[in-house]
Amino acid sequence: MSHARFNSAPANRTKRETNSVAITCGEEQMKNVFGRSDSDKDGYLSKQELKKAFSDLGVEFPSLRAMSALWHADDNGDNYISKKELAELVKYTSTMNICTNK
Repeated sequence: MSHARFNSAPANRTKRETNSVAITCGEEQMKNVFGRSDSDKDGYLSKQELKKAFSDLGVEFPSLRAMSALWHADDNGDNYISKKELAELVKYTSTMNICTNK
């Protein structure tokens, strides 16, 4: 399955402006957030697990973001994000201007 990709931000950083102070999260921190979201520990992130992750990150419309994340990062079309697809998920989140201190 081929998806159009938009590369508007570096793949290893996400950024959010808060009171004129830039908060930047690294790729490893984002991978940790999504790794903790694998609630059944099967090595895959389902739409529900993605929705919870986005909700925990404080992202608006987490259900919509989960669907969009699957569209962007699920290269094999199985409706799950595998460890191989995680880098693409992190890249997608870098365009969302999010960060977490969790």
